[in-house]
Amino acid sequence: MTVTAHAGAFDTPDNSVESVARAIAEGAGIIEMDVSFRPDGTPVVIHKARPRAAEGVLLAEVFALVAQAPGIRMNLDLKSVKNLPAVDALLREYGLFGRAFFTGVGKNWASKVRENSDVPYYLNTDVSKRARKYPADAKKLALRIRDAGALGLNCHYGNVTENVVRTLRAEGLETSVWTVNDEAAARRILPLRPDNVTSRHPDMILRVMKELNIE
Repeated sequence: MTVTAHAGAFDTPDNSVESVARAIAEGAGIIEMDVSFRPDGTPVVIHKARPRAAEGVLLAEVFALVAQAPGIRMNLDLKSVKNLPAVDALLREYGLFGRAFFTGVGKNWASKVRENSDVPYYLNTDVSKRARKYPADAKKLALRIRDAGALGLNCHYGNVTENVVRTLRAEGLETSVWTVNDEAAARRILPLRPDNVTSRHPDMILRVMKELNIE
């Protein structure tokens, strides 16, 4: 199980250089950042589908920081797919290709991501009540994720059950959940053993994992 530091983890401003630097300093294994594009196609870190010309932190600036921290991976949560080749180009420029994956990719974006980027991605999709409960319905979900070319599922932790995690894993797919910020939720979700958990308090997640003897 991996733990992702949310774009505003450790009580830092969301999608800021400060947030990335703090996550690196705390030894985060994965750092989340929201990615969008200015009107001219420049990739920026911001939780906004259509930022204005001067909005957002340059993705290049963030990549330069992450490049100094070997081993750290990045969850690039897409808010737009306007200029994905520019993201791939920056990943290669900073030697970070292979250390990033996309989330925020719905069914309608999956084909565009495949056509315009070599970065692997998780599929953001709904999990029906039946899929949460019944293996046959969870398998239908797994087939939908595989058909979309995704690594696995990315969804709110409230939509995940042991049945979902177990069925997806049997189909060779991963389960990534967001955003587990309080300890009660962590103690309910972590025993299900999703493959990744995103949190504003990754230190709390790691502590609870240790207490529950979860690796």
